[in-house]
Amino acid sequence: MEKKTRLEFLGCLDDRWKGFVGRYHGLAPAEQQAYLGRQGYASFAGLLAHVICWWRDGASEIARMRLDPAYPLKDYDVDAFNARAVESFAGQSEEQVIAEFEAQREAMAALVRSLSEAELGQENINTRLYYEILMHWTEHELN
Repeated sequence: MEKKTRLEFLGCLDDRWKGFVGRYHGLAPAEQQAYLGRQGYASFAGLLAHVICWWRDGASEIARMRLDPAYPLKDYDVDAFNARAVESFAGQSEEQVIAEFEAQREAMAALVRSLSEAELGQENINTRLYYEILMHWTEHELN
């Protein structure tokens, strides 16, 4: 995989992901339900919880990678991770989850900004950022 740049990561976080909630809320109710059905989530809060938890995990793993450049990418049971993510936000209102989503989006942008050029160039860090920010957007994008 070709290494991605800081500008690519920040552009996705600050442009695409930042407008995600507004674009979703701009859909008609039937379009919202169709979108969630295609995504495999019963609620928008559940979808956001999934993104939040992946970003949290990514940030935690990147912190380890910064200390140990040889730290490997982990393997995941994605379905189990996603189920735990949704469950971890059960009982919270959509507004609360949106607030946490925005806080985590800002934290991811701050993380990207804090990386040195050498860290950003580390294969494990760059790959994890690619999965969390860019590839994740392609899976859930709303334009």
